[in-house]
Amino acid sequence: MPCFCSVPADTARNMFVPGIVPVFPTIPISMKLALALPALAPANRLDMQIAAGMNPVTLPSMEFSGGGPMVALSMMLSLISGNFVLDELPMLEMQMNQAADSLVRNVWPRLGWLTTLKIQPLVNYAIIARLVIDLQALGIDPIAVASFPAEPPSSGFGASFTPALTRPQLVMARFLGGLPNLLAMTEALKLPPLGEPGSLSAMENVMMGLASLTPPNLVIPMPILRKLALVLDSLHVINEAFGEDAFSPPVIASVERMLTMWSQFSIPFPIPVGAMQLNNLLLTLPTLEDIKLGESIAGGSSFAMAMTQFKPPKLAIMPFLSVVMALRGSLQVALDMEPFDMCSLCPCA
Repeated sequence: MPCFCSVPADTARNMFVPGIVPVFPTIPISMKLALALPALAPANRLDMQIAAGMNPVTLPSMEFSGGGPMVALSMMLSLISGNFVLDELPMLEMQMNQAADSLVRNVWPRLGWLTTLKIQPLVNYAIIARLVIDLQALGIDPIAVASFPAEPPSSGFGASFTPALTRPQLVMARFLGGLPNLLAMTEALKLPPLGEPGSLSAMENVMMGLASLTPPNLVIPMPILRKLALVLDSLHVINEAFGEDAFSPPVIASVERMLTMWSQFSIPFPIPVGAMQLNNLLLTLPTLEDIKLGESIAGGSSFAMAMTQFKPPKLAIMPFLSVVMALRGSLQVALDMEPFDMCSLCPCA
């Protein structure tokens, strides 16, 4: 369960102590292209692989059923279920109140000031940091490289950057790729898989129980907590890329030199129209493995009927649970502590 109380606010170490948030120039297209080229090669294009391997699966229209919303909800619930007890409502209420109390008493006094930072320059710095991390994963040192680091693509590279998936195929791929989350959610809640006898009533009972709960009353507005989560996530990425001195003048100067250098690189081939748009699409696609698993889950007519009949209710607790989950990983780094703990002796209990 979420517990931020194991270290008092006045002793928890704050790793992130940024100075003035720098305002960097626009990220050069050359950096983005160098990162995108491997995925855009014909042999690696995920959209082509999905189109070639997708089996025809007859499913109900997700626009007129609960299927789409249920899959989207299951993604978050399956994640939350590892940290909150979703099938015991009194325990869940206690955990949410405990998390809210510990957020207000321990997290906010220590890190609340971070919400005063200008968010757009910080997010831009985090995007640069993520590019650096991802380029390094390809074996490219973006700070030390002296010229555009990618070789000219193969002859078939620029043949077409039109997505290989039609609009219905794209919707289906994303839906099928989300079904493993639905399976994980039913397993975490100890529910029978959709399509089996009694599955609909069991799912409805759990969802209606969750819908009956109200989130804790927080003195900190939810939009401010979302901003804190975004700030912490950005600082975490920046710290990973550039270290604890990421906001020092020497590091900022080196990042500025890197951006200037990449903006002056000569790309040894024309950038095909649509290349970057296609790359953005590829980043949103599920994996082939998830799609194949989704096809096996969706293969039965009983599953399709269940997806048609079940429409999840609105859960008022989801915004609170979502923001606590968003804070989870970054808080562990920011406070140098384990924020989630199954501790029955928490002082907030």
